[in-house]
Amino acid sequence: MRKKERIVFLSSYLVLFLFFVSPTDEKSNNWQKWLDEVDLIITKAERAVFKTLKTEEDRTRFQASFWEIRDNNPNSPENDYKIEFYKRLKHADLNLGGTNSDRARIYILLGEPFEEKKYVGNEQIVDCELWSYKGGGRPGLPHHMYIIFFKIRNIGTYKLFHPGPQTSWDILSPGYQSNITSISQSYRLLRSYFPELARATLSIIPEEGDSMRGTSLSSSGYVLTQIFQLPEKEVNNNYLRNFTSLNGVVDISYSTKAIGGKGGISISQNSGIKFLNYSILPDVVHTKMNSGDLNTAELTLNLKIENLEGKTIYQKERAMDLRLTDTEKVMIEERKIVFKDFIPIVEGEFNVSIIFTNRTTDEFYIYKEYITINDETVPILVGFKIKKTVSENFVPFSTGKYRVISDPQFIFNKDDFLEGIVCSNTAPKIFLSLYDEKDNYIEIIPKREGNYFRFSQALKDLESQNYLLSIENNSEEVYKKIVSILPFHVEKPVAFETTEPASSQFNYVFLLAQQYLNKGEVDRSIEFFEKLPEDLWNSTTLPIIAQAYYIKGNYEKVIELLDPIQEKNYSVLSLLANSLLVLKRLEKSAEYFEILRKYGDTAKINMVLGEIYYLLGDDEKAKAYKERATKLKKD
Repeated sequence: MRKKERIVFLSSYLVLFLFFVSPTDEKSNNWQKWLDEVDLIITKAERAVFKTLKTEEDRTRFQASFWEIRDNNPNSPENDYKIEFYKRLKHADLNLGGTNSDRARIYILLGEPFEEKKYVGNEQIVDCELWSYKGGGRPGLPHHMYIIFFKIRNIGTYKLFHPGPQTSWDILSPGYQSNITSISQSYRLLRSYFPELARATLSIIPEEGDSMRGTSLSSSGYVLTQIFQLPEKEVNNNYLRNFTSLNGVVDISYSTKAIGGKGGISISQNSGIKFLNYSILPDVVHTKMNSGDLNTAELTLNLKIENLEGKTIYQKERAMDLRLTDTEKVMIEERKIVFKDFIPIVEGEFNVSIIFTNRTTDEFYIYKEYITINDETVPILVGFKIKKTVSENFVPFSTGKYRVISDPQFIFNKDDFLEGIVCSNTAPKIFLSLYDEKDNYIEIIPKREGNYFRFSQALKDLESQNYLLSIENNSEEVYKKIVSILPFHVEKPVAFETTEPASSQFNYVFLLAQQYLNKGEVDRSIEFFEKLPEDLWNSTTLPIIAQAYYIKGNYEKVIELLDPIQEKNYSVLSLLANSLLVLKRLEKSAEYFEILRKYGDTAKINMVLGEIYYLLGDDEKAKAYKERATKLKKD
């Protein structure tokens, strides 16, 4: 090749290389750099869609939508989410060992911890950090979290501590590890030097774990999984439908899903009636914006009480329409919301299920508890404040003129009081002990007020950790609950509760009678029905009351109660028809069975009518009904 031709060839090659390789590589590298930056927060659906995009215009449009969908304040001139994200990214890169480190990943997803403690240069333990977080209503996260980072055997970088697979033994320095023979021994040693750090090794959730043996619960692994799945739960992928490349690539539909939460049940006594009080605190209540710029959610609270054989004794569903301004929504996200209700309860052993459902998002939370109600049951209410009731209305978690304000999480601030009411004729003994040191306790002296006792204990001088509240009545333990005192202040949840007028007392008598009837205690049921005033023997209650007399075999009473009802439903007609049949008032019984046929032309009703007309001597009708019954059976 001649020199001139060679120069032209090389020049052309250089131009082609710059045109086809350099710009493409630069753009590709820029997009890869961006994907690496947002690796922790981009959803699987978003990544799948982005990979199908062919043009720079589509990618740029996608990127703008990516940040826009995450902006919690679209009216602001700046995207606050994007600014905060890159601020966290920079902090992680400069101060946390790079953006791919364990500390960086948690910091980017959860932000700055509420409290951060560094344990560095201690002889007994490896270098570690304890970060405390408030869940803030984010899906799947508890209200409070402990997260530990530690250097394994004091070598290398900080790693995320996993309660369960890793224990207090892993936090001890190599020199101290060699003398330890059990997990419980390592926990006790660690606790003697650093109590809060020791508790954090048991569980991400402060109030969990067995501090007697130093062992953890499995919930920590679940919580860690939820932290890293936050982007999948918090980002609405529906905007991806704007990108034609989505078709056939990824499914972004939502399905019914469980959420976390807390629940609680307490027994109280009011006006001579025992009440079951229940509360549900879901981890999160998602809403949607309506045309009136309100954040809305359709919620239901379903209570189901079953005996140990699985028979339903009582069921109640309460529908709630949540309508929140933006300010109220923020408050509930920060403080959470607790739903409270109550019902009268009869004696027995029961399995109680409480189901919270957000019909707007198909999210649900289920709380279950076994309870025993009998003559020895001591009604006890415990919370962080006792208030005088301002009216004669019935409210949840109340006794007489007082109501107890409580939180099913059973967590307390240092400036709180532990307060409660014990309904007993004899003075109870109340103890508050360190959870794992029951010999180290405070005795709380209650004060008598009428037929119950009140107690109150200031918590400001107590160490922040878990305590066991134990109440004894007549030398028997009747109440036991773990009380968690937190090292930082927590706002109490907003309460959404039922209130019923004082006139509801007879309604409660009816509900108790109904529960006895469902239990199969018919005599007890009738005893309570007969306590009702005349105005409550109406078309609504009479079919249920008559059912008790029917089971009892008092058919005359059934007819006396139901025959005068003007508009008879299927239940009333069935009770009347069968009662008249037993009493051999055949013509009247046939009349009601004929009406029942209009609700459902069944083989059974036709067969009964055939038998009635046979006894009445009307062979033609008897034959017609029996032939009809045979045909329906065959069909």
